[in-house]
Amino acid sequence: MTCCGQHMTELVPGSVDASHEKHVPVIKVEGDKAIVHIGSVDHPMLAEHYIEWVYLQSEDGGQRKCLQPGGAPEAVFALGGAKVVAAYAYCNLHGLWKANA
Repeated sequence: MTCCGQHMTELVPGSVDASHEKHVPVIKVEGDKAIVHIGSVDHPMLAEHYIEWVYLQSEDGGQRKCLQPGGAPEAVFALGGAKVVAAYAYCNLHGLWKANA
């Protein structure tokens, strides 16, 4: 597959040898919102190593939130009554990670 004349590489979740406890998203549903925390142990949020974005897939579609160095490794999403399917997190050093709901 190409985009803008460049060959694209498929991102495969969890395919990099890195600590799972700091990269796999943890999904918590509270009422009509989903809180996605990155890692069972906090992921670093340093300029040189951080979670760039979090994507929440629900039965109604998806939402993405961008994170910044120095912030919390967490994102909150409004569900609007939809059921959560999965959450993805992208680490600038260790790639894409996924957790199924």
